[in-house]
Amino acid sequence: MKTTALYFSATYTTKRVVEAVAAELSKETVTYDITNDSSSDAVTIPSDELLVVGVPVYAGRVPAMAVERLRRFKGDNTPAVVIAVYGNRHYDDAVLELHDIMKECGFRTVAAGAFVAQHSIFPKVGTARPDTEDFADIRMFVEKTAAQLAADFGEIEIPGNRPYKVPGGIPIWPTASRKCTGCGACARLCPTGAIDTSSPRGVDKKKCIKCGRCIVVCPKRARRFYGIKYSIAAARFNNAFATRRANEMWFAEKK
Repeated sequence: MKTTALYFSATYTTKRVVEAVAAELSKETVTYDITNDSSSDAVTIPSDELLVVGVPVYAGRVPAMAVERLRRFKGDNTPAVVIAVYGNRHYDDAVLELHDIMKECGFRTVAAGAFVAQHSIFPKVGTARPDTEDFADIRMFVEKTAAQLAADFGEIEIPGNRPYKVPGGIPIWPTASRKCTGCGACARLCPTGAIDTSSPRGVDKKKCIKCGRCIVVCPKRARRFYGIKYSIAAARFNNAFATRRANEMWFAEKK
C-alpha cells in the first residue's frame, strides 16, 4: 500500500515518529513536511493508499498553523493513521482534533497514537524522548495498525472533548544570547516568519508560536527561552510533570 507521510514538525521530533511509522508500514512512501510549506495546492490521496499524519501538541491542541496547512490534503474515504507528539504533560484534545480535521478532509482513522517527546519549551521534561522504550512502543503500534489495515474496520473512539480546549500560554519568547553570530538560520527556517533576517537576535512576539524551531536549528546554540518569568514557569512545570508518561494508542473497531 502506497503511503503518504504528512507532518508539521518544528523541532523535528514529530518528523522522526511519523517517518518511522510510515517506513514500517510501506516501502513506497511520499513525504510532505508542511512546517515551512504554505502552498495552497490541493493534494488528493486515493482510497487504496494510506495517510500517516502527525503534529506536535501545543497547549493541548493541534497548532493553528498546521490546521490551515493540513486542509489542502484530501482523501476519498482513505485510511489514515493520526499521531500527536507531546511533551509529557498531556495531549488533551489534540488527537481527537487531528482525527476530526482529517475526517472532514475525507479520511477515516484506522489507528491513532499519542507519543511522548522532550518538551520544546521546558526541555527538562521528557528529556531525550522518544527513546528506545518509546520506539519499541512505536513498533508495536505499527504491528497492530498493519493488522487493522488487513481487516475491515469501523469507527474509532479517541478521548477528548468537543468543543476543544481553549489554548493558553505564558508570555515568554525565545531570543538570542551573545553567542549569536547573525547567520540567519533561525530566520530562514522559522515557520511563521517571526525573525527578521536583518536583526535575527529578536523575535516578533505577535507572529511567534513558541515552536522551538529557532532553538534547534541555531548552529551556535545561541537561542533559548530565558528570563525570570521563564525560570519561575520552568521550575513549576518541571516539578509538576517530572513523572514519565506512557504512550497511548487507539484502534478502530473491527467489523
